[in-house]
Amino acid sequence: MHELAIAQSIVEVVMTRARECGATHVKLVRLQIGEASGIMTDSLAFSFEMLTSLDPLLDGTQLLIESIPHVAHCGACAQEFAIINLVPLCPICQQWSGDIISGTELQIQEMEIETALSVMEE
Repeated sequence: MHELAIAQSIVEVVMTRARECGATHVKLVRLQIGEASGIMTDSLAFSFEMLTSLDPLLDGTQLLIESIPHVAHCGACAQEFAIINLVPLCPICQQWSGDIISGTELQIQEMEIETALSVMEE
């Protein structure tokens, strides 16, 4: 279950940045996860919730996960297309494409924190 290790890394990054910003609480973390990243989002969310419950700065932090479609660009016909079942075969010209545009990412897009004075977005 590599989702626990991924969640731990996310929590460490969020805690570091929150402390740098003088946060009193982290309200929300928004991630982008590609469809082909191999990450089980339910397991990641469970692991994230478990880890954040251990620290008052993060306890109750909402995790929003945006799924990014797995998309490629066909060099032969210049079309972008959705990759189905991890097979980058252009549905227009039936050529194989190695030019992946999206779908493998894992990124922290934003976090919303509370400070002693106000709420700010990072």
